[in-house]
Amino acid sequence: MSDLTVHIRGNGNATVVVVSGRVDSVTAVALDEEFGKVARDNKRIVLDLNDVAYLSSAGVRAILKVSQTAQRSGGGVSLVRIPTSVAQVLENVGVTTAMRSFASVDEAVAGF
Repeated sequence: MSDLTVHIRGNGNATVVVVSGRVDSVTAVALDEEFGKVARDNKRIVLDLNDVAYLSSAGVRAILKVSQTAQRSGGGVSLVRIPTSVAQVLENVGVTTAMRSFASVDEAVAGF
């Protein structure tokens, strides 16, 4: 699971973005572009990180950027199904205190 894949789908009043693979300094550029496309049309975004094998600081920056864009539109970003290794990175930089996280996509969608 080294390549980055991003799948986008609607789910009620939110858009779910499923991220898989490694988010490093190279792949974070593509992730940032995908997040930008989603944030232009959607203000409620759920990021499903269950299949993220690695998250670098560049990936954290992409997550924070899409969150700020969604918040400026009156929405927000929720994180779901965060693997332990990714959760540690997000905790270390304070993202988990700034963003809501949920155990499932349905819970996150209902949280908006």
